[in-house]
Amino acid sequence: MARPGRALFRSLLHRSSIAFMLLVTTLLVASWVLIQDGTHGLRQAALTTATQNAARAALALKDEMQAIEARLWVAQREGRPLAGIAFTPLPPEITATLGGVEPGQLRLWPLPRNAQSPRELLAFLVPMQPGAATPALRLPVAALDLLLAPQPDTALRLVSGLGTELAALGTAGSVQASLWVREGALRVEASATPAAMSLAVWLIPLFGLGTLGFIFRKHLERSDRVDLKLTALRGSLARHAAQLSVNEARMRLSQSERITAERREAAMIEAWPRPVALLDAEGKLTAWNQGFAALLPAEALRRDLPLGMLTRHLDIRVPGKDNGRRGPGQRPRMRSIPLADGSRLFEALADAPSPDLSEARNLCRTEMLTRAPLLREGLRAGDAEAVRLHAHALRGLAANFGLTALAPALEAVERSAQARDQSAMTAALEGFEAEFGLALQQLGSATA
Repeated sequence: MARPGRALFRSLLHRSSIAFMLLVTTLLVASWVLIQDGTHGLRQAALTTATQNAARAALALKDEMQAIEARLWVAQREGRPLAGIAFTPLPPEITATLGGVEPGQLRLWPLPRNAQSPRELLAFLVPMQPGAATPALRLPVAALDLLLAPQPDTALRLVSGLGTELAALGTAGSVQASLWVREGALRVEASATPAAMSLAVWLIPLFGLGTLGFIFRKHLERSDRVDLKLTALRGSLARHAAQLSVNEARMRLSQSERITAERREAAMIEAWPRPVALLDAEGKLTAWNQGFAALLPAEALRRDLPLGMLTRHLDIRVPGKDNGRRGPGQRPRMRSIPLADGSRLFEALADAPSPDLSEARNLCRTEMLTRAPLLREGLRAGDAEAVRLHAHALRGLAANFGLTALAPALEAVERSAQARDQSAMTAALEGFEAEFGLALQQLGSATA
C-alpha cells in the first residue's frame, strides 16, 4: 500500500516501528555472529585436516630422512664413498647459504632440472670447513612424491630449509599448516579449502527478514485501516453533533410551540362559559377552569388524573356531608368534545338525576366507543405509539370500572405496541376484540 513520505516517516517513529527496527538489527547481528561462527568452524575444520595431512606426510618422510642421514654419516666416518654417495666440494651458491649452520647437519638442495633427467635433490652434510669435500647423495624427487598422499581438496608441499619448493601435490587451499620433517632441512606445508557454508545458514536470516518485513507490512496496513476508521468515526461524530444541534433547535421550537399551545388552551378553558376540563390523548386530566374545579373535591383534583377516576370523583360532593355522595338531581351531565390533536374537552352541561353510576358508565362507554376505532386505525396504519396511547387509556377505563377480562387484553396490546411488534399487536388486538363486546354489555350496552 502506497504511503506518503511524511506518513511513512511518522509510522517509522512509532514505538512499534522502533521495536521492529530493533528486531531487524538484532536479527542481522545474530545472523552475522552465526555466519562468523560457522565460517570460523569451517576454517578450523580445514586447518585440522591440513594439520593431519602435514603430520601424516612428515611421519612418512621422517623415516626416509633418518635413513639418508645415517648413510651419509657412515660415509663420513669411513672417509670414503659408498653406493650412491660421493665425496665432493659443494658449489659456491650452496656454500654461500650455509653461514652459521652447525657442521654435520643434513641439508637438501634442489638440483637444476633438464628435459632428459627427472627432478633431483642433493642431500648432504654441512662440511667442517667451507669448500671441504662432504658426502652427498642425489635423491629423486619422485621418491619423495610417493610418500606424499594428500586427501581430496588438500595440497602438500615439500620446502627446503631455505624456503625453496622441492615438491608439490594437490590443489592449494586458503588454510595452511606447516611441520618440520628435519629442523632446518625439510618442511612439509599442507593446505586445505574450507567447506562451503550451508545454504540453511544463509536462508535463516533471509527468512527472518522476510517474516519481519511481512509482519511490519501488515502492521502498516492495520494502521491504515485504523486511521480510516478513526476518520470515519470523526465524520460520524461530526454528523451526530450537527444532528444533535438540529434536534436541540427543534426541541426548543417544539417547547416554545407547546408553551404557546398550553397558554392558548388555558386561555380558552378560562374563557369557557361552562365548567370544562381538558384531557390529553391518553385520557388524563391536564387543565380545568374554576367552574369544573367546583364539581370535584379539592383533594381529588390533580393533573394526570385518569378519566375513570375523574368520573368517580364527579359523583362525590363534599366528604362528611350526606355520606359524601351527590343526591338525585345533583350529578353533572358531561359532554365530550374531541380535538384535532387527540385530546378532548369535557364540558359539564347540567346536573341530572342518577340513582347510581349509570352516567359514569355511559361516559366510560362513550369514551371506549370513541377510542376503539382509533386503536384499530392505529394498528392498520402501523403507528405503534398511537396504539400504545389508546390501549393505555382504554386499560385505565377498564380497570376503574371493573372490566377484569378486558384490562389484561389491553395490557397485552400496550406491551406489544411498546415493543413495536406488529404480529404481536395483531394477535393482542384479536383478544381485545373478543372481550370488547362483553365489556360494553357490562357497561349497559351491547353495541360495539
